[in-house]
Amino acid sequence: MTNRLAKTARSTLLLYLVLASGCCSVPAGQLKALADSTSLLNQVSQRAYDQSAQLERAWVVLTVPSGQLTVHSFELETAFQPPQAEGKPLGDKDLGARMQANGAALTVINNYLSALSAFANKDFQSDLDAQSTKLAGSVKSFDSLSQPWAKQAAASSGYLATAIDGLGHAYIEYQRVETLQRVMTDVQKPLRDLADSIVTNDQAAENLLEQMEGFYVKDANLLQPPHHDAEQLAFHAYVADIVGQFADVRKTLTGLDSAMQKLPDAHADLEKSMCSDKPEIGNLKDLIAETERVGKFYKSVK
Repeated sequence: MTNRLAKTARSTLLLYLVLASGCCSVPAGQLKALADSTSLLNQVSQRAYDQSAQLERAWVVLTVPSGQLTVHSFELETAFQPPQAEGKPLGDKDLGARMQANGAALTVINNYLSALSAFANKDFQSDLDAQSTKLAGSVKSFDSLSQPWAKQAAASSGYLATAIDGLGHAYIEYQRVETLQRVMTDVQKPLRDLADSIVTNDQAAENLLEQMEGFYVKDANLLQPPHHDAEQLAFHAYVADIVGQFADVRKTLTGLDSAMQKLPDAHADLEKSMCSDKPEIGNLKDLIAETERVGKFYKSVK
């Protein structure tokens, strides 16, 4: 009798769990695809950051006035400053700081999504612990940024890390679904805020690069050799390469913006899809397509 009651109790519990979970399921593969996309976006962003630093240096080299050089001659703060009437000087390293902040934000987002992806797998605990540690470390990278506009991104990043810490131990499938839904719902706003901050920084960087390119071309016109000979051709080839790099960085940043604007909606769609018999993941597909397009362009100019 006791064994029969125990079997009946286990059957009842199993039935309850099935009913509680309904048609809900963890979108493990789709979460991994979302995490992989942000990993590629982070690589592309780093490439844009490195290329922007090279362009800053090329601009400084071209604009340093004649005279005795010092160890500080090629630092951006002491290089040629454009007249105030033509726009804000570029000597505050705003470009580098914004690109650095975007790298930190993308790393946080990627580590957050990687942690969700780890949690979505049945043997998740060790991988989740590792991803949580990486996420906490990436949030700390904001400590080196003192700009006011970086504080909100740092706060949003901290919220993502706190949410991952709250995943806990959910060994039963329906508990994992419920926990994922709760975390992804709570994180939706700070994730969108973080994505918006990346877009804002990209747009500011694009404007600064466009301004810098204009000054670069003006200075190149002043310095180009006067005669159409081998020296002038070599100079033109050098300038054309730099101008082409300015265009490449701006195109990369535009593509990153397009992808980042799709990320919060793709994240929200996955949260809603877990208990839907007709899941809508169009935003995820669009994000993956845009990421692949930006990635191919990144590889072509690498």
